[in-house]
Amino acid sequence: MRRMATVLATAFFLTACGGSENSDGSKKTTYSSCAITKSEAVLAADRATDLKQCWDGVDYEEKNLALNWCKQKVSSYIDSAYVFGHSVEFEVASTNCP
Repeated sequence: MRRMATVLATAFFLTACGGSENSDGSKKTTYSSCAITKSEAVLAADRATDLKQCWDGVDYEEKNLALNWCKQKVSSYIDSAYVFGHSVEFEVASTNCP
């Protein structure tokens, strides 16, 4: 009986701690945001602006779909902000933008 209580308590604890949502309300099982993580812009101000870029509002379950969406967002940003583009790196995450 004691063993059964321990198993049930452990199961309850793990369920309570490992919910399906992140602390910001986004789902742990989907990719919700896209952010620029590295910029090779010539000017420091441009690099700082690039690193502040983040987009969210999607819930892709497949990483490749999220990366394609992210690439499109980043390309649109670079094309609209700069006459001559530069290299950036980006990533997707299960949490929303900060």
